[in-house]
Amino acid sequence: MRALLFEPQFAGHNLVYVRHLIQALCALGVDVTLQTSRQATESEEYAKHLGAFDGHFNVLASDLFDLSKTGGVRVNGPAGLFSSLRTILDGLKTIKPDHFYVPFGNPLAHALGLPNPVSRHLRQEGIEAEIILLFGKYAYKHHDLASKAKQELALQLLAKGPWSRIHHIVPHAIDMMHSHSLRLRSCSHLLADPIDPPPQMSRAQAREMLGIDPDSKILSLIGLIDQRKGISDLLAAAERMAQDAPPEMKILLAGKNSSEARQMLAGKHRSLVESRRVIVLDRHLSQPELWAACVASDVITTPYPNHRYSASILIRAASVGVPVLANAIGWMEDVTHRYGLGWTCDTRDPSAFSCAIRQVMTGLDGYVPGPESKGFVKFHSLANFQQQMTCRIQERMAPGGSRTVPQCR
Repeated sequence: MRALLFEPQFAGHNLVYVRHLIQALCALGVDVTLQTSRQATESEEYAKHLGAFDGHFNVLASDLFDLSKTGGVRVNGPAGLFSSLRTILDGLKTIKPDHFYVPFGNPLAHALGLPNPVSRHLRQEGIEAEIILLFGKYAYKHHDLASKAKQELALQLLAKGPWSRIHHIVPHAIDMMHSHSLRLRSCSHLLADPIDPPPQMSRAQAREMLGIDPDSKILSLIGLIDQRKGISDLLAAAERMAQDAPPEMKILLAGKNSSEARQMLAGKHRSLVESRRVIVLDRHLSQPELWAACVASDVITTPYPNHRYSASILIRAASVGVPVLANAIGWMEDVTHRYGLGWTCDTRDPSAFSCAIRQVMTGLDGYVPGPESKGFVKFHSLANFQQQMTCRIQERMAPGGSRTVPQCR
């Protein structure tokens, strides 16, 4: 059985999904080829995520992609779409795979629902195609006519695509697909957003690793520290608390700071850093350090102002039993309450956010994660993700298994 994976991007989390999928397919004895960009193969991220599997899979590197202004490869817009379609078609004709995966499919999902040579080739050759989607405005209800029309068009294009299986990490998106048509109901599935198993580490060990006071009460913002993660809202709330919050209550910023975040910490909010109300670890965190930051925290906050989709740090928090204080929007609000993972508030409101921080941080004694949290963590395990992404190809490889595309009505 031959499988072709298409992923030209190296920025962000894209290659993490590729690594997990390659690992699972190689374990099954599948002949795997990764079709990517030349820029990806030359990146540090490629070596970091895929270097350990060098020699276990084949690589087709394309020179058709350009770098974007923000870093990474340009996959959006007409130029990015043209490069992707031409690259995929070349790979399909060269490798002649039985199975085709798109581990990050948002840039391609709707285009492949229109008449195009890639979808036509997949159907003509009987190649099963699976796509992973991470977001989409169609995932939530809309009330004005223009937005409803766009939502309907998006869902129709997904239904007309060449996909034998559509995987989405947002529950609301799956609900919308299942209510839209029998076609989408038959081939769309909720997918785990996988995290590696956490290390065995005590809070004292984690704080020692990071050089944090063992007696402090820590609320943490972890990962890339920038406006998308709500750094300005968190600092505004911290300023409101600075005068009368207990001295042991501190905010940890663990992860590389954006230039804008550095300016805020060196300027408007400098006093928070000087007084050690805010502790700054401004560097790229290794995996052990990332886990240590999670374990070292009393509470992890996700005040992402506009992020309605999955947030892996929230899953990490649940896996180590640390509660979250999340912005009350989208996926974060839904899963926090559904699985008893912590609390939510309007983090865009400095008064409401600071009040919530006080209440949460002073009421932690006796906190116990909700019983549903264990199921949430188990669902998002790496093992479950790999099983979900390979279940169809395993069916096809089994003795007497179907090697033809299933009919999704």
